[in-house]
Amino acid sequence: MPLFSRTRSDGVSRPRPRAVWAAAITGVVLVVLVVVGVLLPILGLIGAADGATVGALNVPVGSIIAALLVGYILALLLLLGCVRSRNGALSWVLAVAAVISALVVSLWPLLAVAIAGVDQASDIGPFIQDLIGRVTGN
Repeated sequence: MPLFSRTRSDGVSRPRPRAVWAAAITGVVLVVLVVVGVLLPILGLIGAADGATVGALNVPVGSIIAALLVGYILALLLLLGCVRSRNGALSWVLAVAAVISALVVSLWPLLAVAIAGVDQASDIGPFIQDLIGRVTGN
């Protein structure tokens, strides 16, 4: 019998504790709520802002997609670890970590667009000074 076998010496596998299933189900539900309640409204807000400015707002789509992929793959792996664990406390820690990962990565698009907007706004000052210089003939 392998050293890290999941079966007892009599060949019967031990069922997972209820705490493991409770943590896994709670984690999955909360991650889905974060996607529906946080990520989708933020993406809608960014899309509306980009549409209202007729594309003048530089949206860092590549970094947003990369961050979302990494964060949600991490959350998925943490939830998978939560289900595979046989320790209730460890399952709860993994479930909470998955929800935190989903929440942080769901807020990233808002921060990324804000940073891009500030960078874009800082480019406006020299443009306006140049325009004033041209108009006044300096």
